Amino acid sequence: MEFFYNYETTIFASLIFGIITYYSRTSHRERKWIKTKFGNNNIMALSFGVKCFGLASRPGKPQISSGFLLLTHDRLLYKSRAKRVEINIPVTDIIQVYHDNTHKGADLHQSVVKIIFSNSYAHKDSVAFKVPYPPQWIDAIKIRGADLDSKSNIPRFNS
Repeated sequence: MEFFYNYETTIFASLIFGIITYYSRTSHRERKWIKTKFGNNNIMALSFGVKCFGLASRPGKPQISSGFLLLTHDRLLYKSRAKRVEINIPVTDIIQVYHDNTHKGADLHQSVVKIIFSNSYAHKDSVAFKVPYPPQWIDAIKIRGADLDSKSNIPRFNS
């Protein structure tokens, strides 16, 4: 017991160092996966530490997971770290992007980016993400969608 008393600072510092090392290795592994799957030139926006509140089409209350959000030229991809959740939304299927604080009828008590899109069954679905700098993410997704729409002359985003 005396060992823990005398070395509590060392144990605390080791714990903090271990946590930092874990997050660094996890981020490095995720960056490596992104680079091999998408390359460097295809990435338009990337954020780590993003919270996802799940798809509205899944039953139950919002399911929170943490991971990264990636915007490429043709898709928006979310991949969680621990829960093995992956959400892949083609940019052409996104109907609306806006700021909100609710998802699945529940007040999240935080600012989220909400995305309404057409799923693979041609039904409307939505997902909510807690991201750093929500206005920048909203603009990036809208700009990417507008770029695709200008090629097809189809207006898609609602204000």
